[in-house]
Amino acid sequence: MGVLRDAWYVRVPPSPGASRPMLRRLPFAVLTGALLIFSVLFYVVTAGFGVLAVPAAVLLAGPVLMAWYRPLPAWAAMVVAMPLITGLGLALHSPIVPQPWLLDQTLAQLPVMYVLALSSARRVTAVAVAVTLAVGIAITVPQDLAPDRVSRGLLAWTLALLLAVVLGHARRMRRLATLRVADELGQRRILEERARIARELHDVVAHHMSVIAVQAASAPYRIAGGVSEEAAEEFAAINAAARESLRDMRHLLGALRGSDDEPGTAPQPGLEDLGALAESVRRAGVPVQLTVCAPAPSLSPVESVTVYRIVQEALSNVVRHAPGARTTVSVGAGADAVSLAVDNEPPPRASGTVQPGSRLGLIGMRERVAVLGGDLTAAATDEGGFVVRARLPRRAAERSTRSPQGGEGGAG
Repeated sequence: MGVLRDAWYVRVPPSPGASRPMLRRLPFAVLTGALLIFSVLFYVVTAGFGVLAVPAAVLLAGPVLMAWYRPLPAWAAMVVAMPLITGLGLALHSPIVPQPWLLDQTLAQLPVMYVLALSSARRVTAVAVAVTLAVGIAITVPQDLAPDRVSRGLLAWTLALLLAVVLGHARRMRRLATLRVADELGQRRILEERARIARELHDVVAHHMSVIAVQAASAPYRIAGGVSEEAAEEFAAINAAARESLRDMRHLLGALRGSDDEPGTAPQPGLEDLGALAESVRRAGVPVQLTVCAPAPSLSPVESVTVYRIVQEALSNVVRHAPGARTTVSVGAGADAVSLAVDNEPPPRASGTVQPGSRLGLIGMRERVAVLGGDLTAAATDEGGFVVRARLPRRAAERSTRSPQGGEGGAG
């Protein structure tokens, strides 16, 4: 019952990677109109339905248009219409009693069964096919018809329904396979981006661990009057732990780095490099206004490289998707958080809403912010531009060890 209840509200699924349905509404409307006109003429001229030809034609053609909105209710309406139309022909002693395998009814049933197979689970479609065939046979057998005519008609009708269901199910499977591949690719990109971020943060953390190891090793010789044996052993233990941590980090980095990757030797960029980044973007034709209210020493190395990478990716998206758009970059460091914003106006040579940056770039920004427990917003504006805003919370330990009097400066 739960499967049927869910299938009752199912609609035509969207295309992979898009929000629009896989099937367009116009063909259903055109087919419904054509069936309506054809059925009215057939029921009036050939079947002798008279004024009842119009409601009979609506019963026949209506489920076709309904299938685009609700496939399972459309199928239910189609199944109910079959005995009603046949019974009406028998009651009026029509010279040609409508049968399920006639052209008009088959043309009305095929799109409904196709959409049902495309939109619903396989067991729901199998039950629908069985019920449809059972109803068709049940309304045909009691009639005094030639056996060869009935067998040929039912066989052709059954094959047509099965063909529509098989085609719809095959397209449904292709769609699910495409979605599965896209999901796997997205997960792989996330893992690759996390590994890249980990390699960058490794360089920052390794630097601090090296400083700890060097300071612990040299402390006994730098303290006036020397140190006690117990203190010297403590410094030696700190030095050994720092070196061991460095070795473990190198092993971890080797696991994260691919076999073809070469270790980087260049220092990681930071807050002090934003000016050069903005200048390179200006040379690419994007007017950038940069404002930094966070002196470089006030940020930790991890925060500094995170801010730089987010701004770098946001500006890269502006260059790719909104060339020439006026852009504002602002970075500020407060007592509790580091905030940054990259706002760009609509491009001067394009119309419509600016599209967001590449999926991988947005994934990288979100992952970097998540590492520090922050928040990221990336969305189009009502004016047609795009905005990227991030907030990185400051660690309490860092705030307590820093001087409360921090300077402010600007660059741009």
